[in-house]
Amino acid sequence: MNVSDITGWATSARLLEIVDGIGFGAMLPYLVDIVGWIAAALVLTSFYLKTMIPLRVAAIMSNIAFIVYGLLAGAIPILVLHSLLLPLNATRLIQMKILIGKVKFTTYGNLWANMLIPYMTVRKLPAGTMLFEKDDFANALFYILKGDVRIVGRNKLVHMGHLVGEMGIFTPEQRRTDSAVCDTDVEIASISQDKIWELIHQNPEFGVYLLKIVVQRVLEQHD
Repeated sequence: MNVSDITGWATSARLLEIVDGIGFGAMLPYLVDIVGWIAAALVLTSFYLKTMIPLRVAAIMSNIAFIVYGLLAGAIPILVLHSLLLPLNATRLIQMKILIGKVKFTTYGNLWANMLIPYMTVRKLPAGTMLFEKDDFANALFYILKGDVRIVGRNKLVHMGHLVGEMGIFTPEQRRTDSAVCDTDVEIASISQDKIWELIHQNPEFGVYLLKIVVQRVLEQHD
Protein backbone atom coordinates (compact mmCIF):
# COMPACT_ATOMS: atom_id res chain seq x y z
CA MET A 1 0.00 0.00 0.00
CA ASN A 2 1.51 3.35 -1.07
CA VAL A 3 1.22 6.75 0.56
CA SER A 4 -1.64 7.90 -1.66
CA ASP A 5 -3.64 4.80 -0.73
CA ILE A 6 -3.07 5.43 2.98
CA THR A 7 -4.02 9.11 2.61
CA GLY A 8 -7.05 8.23 0.52
CA TRP A 9 -8.34 5.71 3.01
CA ALA A 10 -7.75 8.16 5.83
CA THR A 11 -9.75 10.85 4.01
CA SER A 12 -12.56 8.42 3.23
CA ALA A 13 -12.61 7.15 6.81
CA ARG A 14 -12.81 10.68 8.17
CA LEU A 15 -15.71 11.52 5.86
CA LEU A 16 -17.41 8.30 6.91
CA GLU A 17 -17.10 9.38 10.55
CA ILE A 18 -18.62 12.78 9.76
CA VAL A 19 -21.48 11.35 7.72
CA ASP A 20 -22.12 8.66 10.31
CA GLY A 21 -22.18 11.34 12.97
CA ILE A 22 -25.13 13.05 11.31
CA GLY A 23 -27.02 9.80 10.81
CA PHE A 24 -26.29 9.04 7.13
CA GLY A 25 -23.44 6.59 7.52
CA ALA A 26 -25.39 3.69 5.99
CA MET A 27 -26.10 5.77 2.90
CA LEU A 28 -22.46 6.63 2.14
CA PRO A 29 -21.71 3.67 -0.19
CA TYR A 30 -24.82 4.47 -2.23
CA LEU A 31 -23.93 8.18 -2.25
CA VAL A 32 -20.45 7.39 -3.57
CA ASP A 33 -21.92 5.31 -6.41
CA ILE A 34 -24.49 7.98 -7.29
CA VAL A 35 -21.89 10.74 -7.41
CA GLY A 36 -19.58 8.54 -9.49
CA TRP A 37 -22.29 7.82 -12.05
CA ILE A 38 -23.24 11.50 -12.23
CA ALA A 39 -19.60 12.41 -12.85
CA ALA A 40 -19.30 9.75 -15.56
CA ALA A 41 -22.51 10.97 -17.24
CA LEU A 42 -21.19 14.54 -17.29
CA VAL A 43 -17.94 13.40 -18.95
CA LEU A 44 -19.97 11.52 -21.57
CA THR A 45 -22.05 14.67 -22.15
CA SER A 46 -18.92 16.78 -22.66
CA PHE A 47 -17.78 14.41 -25.43
CA TYR A 48 -21.16 14.71 -27.14
CA LEU A 49 -21.29 18.53 -27.16
CA LYS A 50 -20.02 20.26 -30.30
CA THR A 51 -19.65 23.87 -29.13
CA MET A 52 -16.98 24.93 -26.68
CA ILE A 53 -18.89 26.93 -24.07
CA PRO A 54 -21.45 24.20 -23.22
CA LEU A 55 -18.57 21.71 -23.34
CA ARG A 56 -16.58 23.75 -20.79
CA VAL A 57 -19.62 24.06 -18.54
CA ALA A 58 -20.16 20.29 -18.65
CA ALA A 59 -16.45 19.73 -17.97
CA ILE A 60 -16.57 22.04 -14.94
CA MET A 61 -19.59 20.20 -13.56
CA SER A 62 -17.86 16.86 -14.09
CA ASN A 63 -14.74 18.19 -12.31
CA ILE A 64 -16.85 19.16 -9.30
CA ALA A 65 -18.62 15.79 -9.30
CA PHE A 66 -15.32 13.90 -9.50
CA ILE A 67 -13.84 16.02 -6.69
CA VAL A 68 -16.76 15.04 -4.48
CA TYR A 69 -16.41 11.42 -5.60
CA GLY A 70 -12.67 11.47 -4.89
CA LEU A 71 -13.31 12.79 -1.38
CA LEU A 72 -16.05 10.27 -0.60
CA ALA A 73 -14.22 7.27 -2.08
CA GLY A 74 -10.79 8.27 -0.86
CA ALA A 75 -9.53 8.25 -4.47
CA ILE A 76 -6.71 10.77 -4.12
CA PRO A 77 -5.42 10.61 -7.76
CA ILE A 78 -8.93 11.43 -9.05
CA LEU A 79 -9.29 14.17 -6.46
CA VAL A 80 -5.96 15.78 -7.38
CA LEU A 81 -6.53 15.51 -11.15
CA HIS A 82 -9.93 17.19 -11.12
CA SER A 83 -8.84 19.76 -8.55
CA LEU A 84 -6.26 20.84 -11.16
CA LEU A 85 -8.64 20.62 -14.12
CA LEU A 86 -11.39 22.66 -12.45
CA PRO A 87 -9.56 26.05 -12.38
CA LEU A 88 -8.19 25.38 -15.88
CA ASN A 89 -11.66 24.81 -17.34
CA ALA A 90 -13.05 27.77 -15.40
CA THR A 91 -10.27 30.06 -16.69
CA ARG A 92 -10.87 28.99 -20.31
CA LEU A 93 -14.61 29.57 -19.91
CA ILE A 94 -14.06 33.07 -18.51
CA GLN A 95 -11.67 33.90 -21.36
CA MET A 96 -14.26 32.82 -23.93
CA LYS A 97 -16.99 34.87 -22.23
CA ILE A 98 -14.80 37.98 -22.17
CA LEU A 99 -13.92 37.62 -25.84
CA ILE A 100 -17.53 37.02 -26.85
CA GLY A 101 -18.48 40.11 -24.83
CA LYS A 102 -16.19 42.20 -27.01
CA VAL A 103 -17.95 40.93 -30.13
CA LYS A 104 -21.49 41.67 -28.91
CA PHE A 105 -21.11 45.26 -30.04
CA THR A 106 -20.18 44.42 -33.61
CA THR A 107 -22.30 44.27 -36.73
CA TYR A 108 -22.02 40.49 -37.05
CA GLY A 109 -23.62 39.83 -33.69
CA ASN A 110 -23.67 36.61 -31.72
CA LEU A 111 -24.61 34.18 -34.51
CA TRP A 112 -21.04 33.47 -35.50
CA ALA A 113 -19.36 34.84 -32.36
CA ASN A 114 -20.51 32.01 -30.10
CA MET A 115 -19.29 29.53 -32.69
CA LEU A 116 -15.96 31.05 -33.76
CA ILE A 117 -14.56 32.88 -30.75
CA PRO A 118 -13.78 29.76 -28.65
CA TYR A 119 -11.47 28.55 -31.43
CA MET A 120 -9.79 31.90 -32.10
CA THR A 121 -6.37 33.18 -31.07
CA VAL A 122 -6.06 36.86 -30.20
CA ARG A 123 -3.03 38.97 -31.11
CA LYS A 124 -2.10 42.64 -30.88
CA LEU A 125 -0.30 44.04 -33.92
CA PRO A 126 1.27 47.49 -34.39
CA ALA A 127 0.33 49.80 -37.24
CA GLY A 128 2.12 48.91 -40.46
CA THR A 129 2.16 45.15 -39.84
CA MET A 130 1.35 43.15 -42.98
CA LEU A 131 -1.49 40.81 -42.09
CA PHE A 132 -1.16 38.90 -45.35
CA GLU A 133 -0.06 39.53 -48.94
CA LYS A 134 -1.75 38.85 -52.24
CA ASP A 135 -1.33 35.25 -53.44
CA ASP A 136 -0.34 34.04 -49.96
CA PHE A 137 -1.94 30.74 -48.96
CA ALA A 138 -5.23 31.50 -47.19
CA ASN A 139 -4.64 29.52 -44.01
CA ALA A 140 -6.72 31.64 -41.60
CA LEU A 141 -9.69 33.92 -41.19
CA PHE A 142 -9.41 37.13 -39.15
CA TYR A 143 -11.80 39.20 -37.08
CA ILE A 144 -10.93 42.78 -36.07
CA LEU A 145 -11.54 43.44 -32.37
CA LYS A 146 -9.90 46.88 -32.34
CA GLY A 147 -8.42 49.19 -34.96
CA ASP A 148 -8.53 49.25 -38.76
CA VAL A 149 -7.07 47.05 -41.49
CA ARG A 150 -6.46 48.40 -45.00
CA ILE A 151 -7.05 46.26 -48.09
CA VAL A 152 -4.12 47.47 -50.15
CA GLY A 153 -5.27 46.80 -53.73
CA ARG A 154 -8.62 48.53 -53.27
CA ASN A 155 -7.33 51.04 -50.72
CA LYS A 156 -10.29 50.21 -48.50
CA LEU A 157 -10.40 50.31 -44.73
CA VAL A 158 -11.99 47.42 -42.83
CA HIS A 159 -13.05 48.57 -39.38
CA MET A 160 -13.51 47.01 -35.98
CA GLY A 161 -16.19 44.32 -35.92
CA HIS A 162 -15.60 42.94 -39.41
CA LEU A 163 -14.06 39.81 -40.91
CA VAL A 164 -10.93 39.90 -43.06
CA GLY A 165 -9.50 37.17 -45.28
CA GLU A 166 -12.62 35.12 -45.83
CA MET A 167 -12.50 35.34 -49.65
CA GLY A 168 -9.19 33.52 -50.02
CA ILE A 169 -10.52 30.49 -48.16
CA PHE A 170 -13.21 29.97 -50.80
CA THR A 171 -11.08 30.51 -53.92
CA PRO A 172 -10.16 27.38 -55.94
CA GLU A 173 -6.43 27.85 -55.24
CA GLN A 174 -7.09 29.05 -51.66
CA ARG A 175 -4.90 32.09 -52.25
CA ARG A 176 -5.28 35.63 -50.95
CA THR A 177 -7.03 37.87 -53.47
CA ASP A 178 -5.45 41.04 -52.07
CA SER A 179 -2.98 42.26 -49.45
CA ALA A 180 -4.00 43.52 -46.01
CA VAL A 181 -2.00 45.77 -43.68
CA CYS A 182 -2.76 47.11 -40.20
CA ASP A 183 -3.65 50.77 -40.73
CA THR A 184 -3.64 51.39 -36.96
CA ASP A 185 -2.61 49.40 -33.93
CA VAL A 186 -4.87 46.37 -34.14
CA GLU A 187 -6.23 43.69 -31.84
CA ILE A 188 -7.24 40.81 -34.05
CA ALA A 189 -8.58 37.28 -33.58
CA SER A 190 -7.73 34.50 -36.03
CA ILE A 191 -9.01 31.00 -36.69
CA SER A 192 -7.34 28.39 -38.87
CA GLN A 193 -8.71 27.30 -42.23
CA ASP A 194 -8.97 23.69 -41.05
CA LYS A 195 -11.14 24.70 -38.10
CA ILE A 196 -13.35 26.79 -40.40
CA TRP A 197 -14.05 23.75 -42.61
CA GLU A 198 -14.68 21.64 -39.51
CA LEU A 199 -17.25 24.13 -38.24
CA ILE A 200 -18.92 24.31 -41.65
CA HIS A 201 -19.19 20.52 -41.66
CA GLN A 202 -20.73 20.56 -38.19
CA ASN A 203 -23.06 23.46 -38.94
CA PRO A 204 -23.99 24.03 -42.62
CA GLU A 205 -25.90 27.19 -41.67
CA PHE A 206 -22.59 28.72 -40.68
CA GLY A 207 -21.23 27.91 -44.15
CA VAL A 208 -24.19 29.71 -45.72
CA TYR A 209 -23.52 32.68 -43.45
CA LEU A 210 -19.87 32.89 -44.58
CA LEU A 211 -20.91 32.49 -48.22
CA LYS A 212 -23.21 35.49 -47.91
CA ILE A 213 -20.30 37.57 -46.62
CA VAL A 214 -18.13 36.46 -49.55
CA VAL A 215 -20.89 37.38 -52.04
CA GLN A 216 -21.19 40.78 -50.37
CA ARG A 217 -17.43 41.32 -50.77
CA VAL A 218 -17.61 40.39 -54.47
CA LEU A 219 -20.46 42.83 -55.03
CA GLU A 220 -18.50 45.56 -53.27
CA GLN A 221 -15.56 44.98 -55.63
CA HIS A 222 -17.79 45.59 -58.63
CA ASP A 223 -19.41 48.76 -57.28
